[in-house]
Amino acid sequence: MLFAALAAVLGAILAFGIWSLWPIEADPARLGWGLAILLPAAVIASFGFGFALGRTVERRLEALAEDRPAAGTSDILGLGKALDVLAGRFDEILRETDRRSRARVSNTERIAQLGSAERNLITGKGMWSDEFHAILGIVPGSCVPTPEIFLEVVHPGDREEVAAVLRDVMSGGSRRETDFRIVRPDGEVRMLHGSAEVARDAAGTPIRLDSTIQDITERKRLENELDGLIRELWRSNEELEQFAYVASHDLRQPLRVVGSYVSLLEEELMGSLTGDSLEYMGFVRDGVRRMDRLITDLLTYSRVGRVGGNVPVNVDDAIRSALADLQIEIEDCLGRVEVRGDLPVLYGDQGEMERLFLNLVGNAIKYYQPERPPVVTVSCDDMNSHWLFKVADNGIGIPAEHAERVFGIFQRLHARDEYEGTGVGLAICKKIVERHGGTIKVEASEGPGTVLAFTWPKAPPPTETES
Repeated sequence: MLFAALAAVLGAILAFGIWSLWPIEADPARLGWGLAILLPAAVIASFGFGFALGRTVERRLEALAEDRPAAGTSDILGLGKALDVLAGRFDEILRETDRRSRARVSNTERIAQLGSAERNLITGKGMWSDEFHAILGIVPGSCVPTPEIFLEVVHPGDREEVAAVLRDVMSGGSRRETDFRIVRPDGEVRMLHGSAEVARDAAGTPIRLDSTIQDITERKRLENELDGLIRELWRSNEELEQFAYVASHDLRQPLRVVGSYVSLLEEELMGSLTGDSLEYMGFVRDGVRRMDRLITDLLTYSRVGRVGGNVPVNVDDAIRSALADLQIEIEDCLGRVEVRGDLPVLYGDQGEMERLFLNLVGNAIKYYQPERPPVVTVSCDDMNSHWLFKVADNGIGIPAEHAERVFGIFQRLHARDEYEGTGVGLAICKKIVERHGGTIKVEASEGPGTVLAFTWPKAPPPTETES
């Protein structure tokens, strides 16, 4: 109605304005009739327009009042509705994120065959993951997760031990782990690894028991197979060691007999043997000697690591002993062996250390060039965590393509009529060095000859108890 009254007033003002602008020379009668008609018409039209406008405004205000989020608040810009939409979207994102996180955890547990469980120590309510149910062979939701249900699945032979572990953890003990068996509802026996730990609040009060189980049946099976293979390997090594002793005594004895009778035949038939016969006798003696040396080298190779221990060994003493054994060979070829610097004390076996340098220096002396006497240099460098030894010579050298092959057993690069040997010496060196945790190789040499380098750890190797 307010809008209608205002519109009527405006209509009267409009009519008065028209009258004031009417020409003076116009007919007064016509002016009077015009005003009499125009003024009521303007007022009525203005009143109707104002009434319609007022109703429209009133309906809009009523609609806005209905959309208000709460009494006493104003949301003319529509912020409340926008916030409601945003909050709904945020809740949806949270639910989706939670669903994906649970799916990832479930997949991880399934792949690792690791189930988790927790029990509220205040309310007594428990929760088992899907994989926890799967490992126990229980359908999720078929039972209420309780310690009693869990212990029913544990194998009767391990049940008391598992219950004791849980009691110990609950009574204030630290984290405990144990291996035990379970019997699934279908009768299948599985091996599990379980752990349990109590979570406490800021005051130190136990509030939650967290536990996990992991199916280790396959791992235990592989461990048992590995233990069987190790036992078989030990048995084979014992048989090999026995064979080595047999080879050392029983097989060498017939060779000594053959060698002795060949010498007797030579003495008996000395005057009647021709050149060919003497050559044949020489072949027999040489074959017997080479067979005896091969058996001796095989015995040495098989016994590396089987005798002795890891005790402090003075390398200088080991080299001095090896050079004493090689004295005749060094003098025959007019060779010279130089030891540079102070040599350390290592952890190893005295006999194996002497055998190592006996073979390395012996090879350097044997494979020399006839036009110049052999010169062998032994040096040692401190490489912080290990020692680096080098045995260098000026001999015939080793081709680069054979740098790996020479360390194989029975590997020779030259014919027997050129250089003696069985092809076992460097194989023995490699086995000795690697048994003590080192490496051996042929290093590239700028000049003539060969450089054999091997490393030796400073720390003693771990014992069987430590490993």
